[in-house]
This record gives sequence, structure tokens and C-alpha cells, in this order.
Amino acid sequence: MDRLDIRDLAGLRMAVGYLGEKSQNNWWSSSFLAPQAKTYLSPIYPRTVALAQYRGVTEAALLVHDEFIGIGRNYHLFRLPEAVEHAAADYVQAKDEDHYPRMLDSQESALGVLQRLASGSGNQAEGPVAVGQYSDANLSEMLQEAAGYYLAAFQFGTKCYPFMRETA
Repeated sequence: MDRLDIRDLAGLRMAVGYLGEKSQNNWWSSSFLAPQAKTYLSPIYPRTVALAQYRGVTEAALLVHDEFIGIGRNYHLFRLPEAVEHAAADYVQAKDEDHYPRMLDSQESALGVLQRLASGSGNQAEGPVAVGQYSDANLSEMLQEAAGYYLAAFQFGTKCYPFMRETA
């Protein structure tokens, strides 16, 4: 797992998180990445608003993914090994506060992030779909495949939850 994987992971989480929020495609009922979110988060988290948004949308998406995929011997975009989770949070915290709001200012820009991370178009599926067996070494390939599934789901109005099986 390298810095590029963590950058892509954070970007994919934020793009899917934004597109899945209540005001976009309503996969989960949060509004952590909505334009008004900074207004209510900044008094509570004055120096870490971006991290609070990241953690909030990640938790909201995690609950929905867990409901469809289950908890146990599977990982998904919003539930990964502890070291990966810490590295992603550290990466987001180190970014400029306006990095993700600039990147996610509309559905089109968020879909563009997914398209870039999927390297083009996506695979269409509905519900939980396995994208392989998790390992740090092939994290980038799994993220790319997951991005493709999310891209197609948001484009076609379906719900898809890519997951990875834990190594035995």
C-alpha cells in the first residue's frame, strides 16, 4: 500500500460519499458533504472540518454497506484494515480544507472523479458484488474495479456495494 493508493482511497470515499448523500442519490441520509455542512461543523471542529466531514460521511456509508454486505470476513470501501483506515484519515487531515469541496462541487465533478479512478467506464451490477480477495498489494486494482461499479450504479440509478473478501 503506497501513498497513491491512499490518495485514491480517500478520493473514492469522498466521491462515493458525496454522491450517496441524501441531497444527491439518497443511499444514506447524511449531509456531511453538502455546502452548508461547514456552517454547522466549523463551531464544533474549527481546525478539522474536512476530517469531520470525511469521518461523518464514511460512517454513514459504512452503516449502509454493512447492512447489505454484512460484517465479518469482508472488507469494502468504507471498512478496511485498521492501518489503511489510519493512513486514509491522516491523508485527509493533511490536505487543504478546500481540497474536497473543490473536487466535489457537483454531481458531474464527483462522477468525473469516479470515472478517473475507474479508468473509464464501469461495470453494471446491483446489490453486493465481490471484487476479489483483499491484500495491500492489490488495493489499487480493487479500488479501480469498485470505482467502476459505483460509477455505473450512480449513472444508471441502481445501488451497488462492491466488497473484498478477507484473506484466510
